[in-house]
Amino acid sequence: MKPENLPDHPVFFRLSDSGRNGLLQSSELWEAAAGARLFYPGDPGEELILLLEGRLESDTPGGVKCWLTGDLWGENRFAAPSPLESSLIAVEDSRWISWPRETLLTFLKSSTTFRKALAPLKDSSGRLLSGLPDMPPLPADSGKKSRRIRPSLRPVLAGLIPAVLITGLLFTACVTSEILPRMLYLLSPAVYAGWLLVFLIKRLTREYGVETDAVTSRTFDWGHFTVESRHVPIDRIQGVETEKNGVLRHLLRMGNLIVKTSALDGVLIFQGVNNPENLRSKILDIQKKESRRVKGREREDLRRSLEGSGLGTVVPLRIEGPGPGTVKGNSRGEGMRFHKSPAVLIGRLILPLLVTLIPILGVGMISDMFSISGVYTITISLLPLLWALYRFEDWRNDLYQVAGGYAIDLYRKPLGLKESRRQVELASVQNIRTEQKGLIPFLFRFGDVILVTAGGAADTVFKSVSKPWRVQESLFSYREANLRRRELSSREQRKDDFVRFAEALDQIRGSSQPSSLSPGPSNADYSK
Repeated sequence: MKPENLPDHPVFFRLSDSGRNGLLQSSELWEAAAGARLFYPGDPGEELILLLEGRLESDTPGGVKCWLTGDLWGENRFAAPSPLESSLIAVEDSRWISWPRETLLTFLKSSTTFRKALAPLKDSSGRLLSGLPDMPPLPADSGKKSRRIRPSLRPVLAGLIPAVLITGLLFTACVTSEILPRMLYLLSPAVYAGWLLVFLIKRLTREYGVETDAVTSRTFDWGHFTVESRHVPIDRIQGVETEKNGVLRHLLRMGNLIVKTSALDGVLIFQGVNNPENLRSKILDIQKKESRRVKGREREDLRRSLEGSGLGTVVPLRIEGPGPGTVKGNSRGEGMRFHKSPAVLIGRLILPLLVTLIPILGVGMISDMFSISGVYTITISLLPLLWALYRFEDWRNDLYQVAGGYAIDLYRKPLGLKESRRQVELASVQNIRTEQKGLIPFLFRFGDVILVTAGGAADTVFKSVSKPWRVQESLFSYREANLRRRELSSREQRKDDFVRFAEALDQIRGSSQPSSLSPGPSNADYSK
């Protein structure tokens, strides 16, 4: 059985009672006899393990490392997981509780309190007192920004040098000449200061990110007053290129990074960043690690299925927990619904309400002008409320829904005047970007969410939704959960096939009794 209370460990010191209970309920309880291997080299090892009893060892490059009762394994790999280089072995009869990385990430994204409790807390000498050593990069709207990449500042220095030289030349010319104005030399610093201000503003409105699962960008277009954010998953990237136009960019070692996908508008450009070749290498390295992680995860699931079917002598056994057949994390199985922003509704209701209120406020003047009773005037003025009600129903019936692996746009007019339904499979979505066009959407924080599909297929647009960047994150979360469900279903089928194959191979090698239908023992050598 699981322990009634989460055992004390410095990582969990600042967790509240509810946080501890939630963390304990989402854990898995395992046990293994001495000699069992928890992980093999190449396994993703994306778990956090708290040892309750026994002893674990790993033959690391720096020597043998051991974990005793009360120790935590995997906290140093939580922020940046990578395939294991050595095995983790139970050298004594051991028992532990573990949490898949996806489960902990769900807690971190959904709860600010939980995130703060697991954030690293260090003393003046840099020693970790509480929390995880490193936190994974999280979306900006979830309370913690990941490392941002902005355009290079090197052009500032490159522009400063000629500005100083021109200022010196103008100053010399002004001193030696009686024709030129005395203050003409200030023209060069003024031009440089104006250019610098524009450059810094543009730089602040552009930010890019290279994370463990996606490449992101967020830009602001002053010409159209538009905010655009884009999010390209690592598994959708088909190519990464760099370009440096001009001698100056080569000297400053800056240029553009171009990320390509198969979508029609699937080119994401990091403009004017430092050392684009290094960023390209980083993205390709993340892709390689992700490929290794996927292969290692499939191999680990297959091995544990074979162990569960009776193969292997000393293997870890799961006592309690959901198991590998369950999608952990934010599965969002119930689906999601979005409406257009309430600001859009208010904009639609302003005119009908004004048409209604103006006669009511001027009922006395209208009654004297047309010689009609005030009650009749108020009754007539209330008719535009039906117009307002129609517009409200039109706003309420315009629904965006995510369910069953599809993003659905339901457009319905009141009274059954018109109805249309558009849907796109989330698995085919190459990237999702957001747009906020104009001052009003920018101030009231609403905009469009655009689901970009492969090839020339029409994109699906969730128009005028509140906080489009959060809708974007929710759609990606649902997409990833849907892909995980598909992968798990496919893996389970493959594992069943391999288990049957292993049983058949075991029979061929002679571990089972010959069938009564067999004419007799065979002299064939199947060991080869």
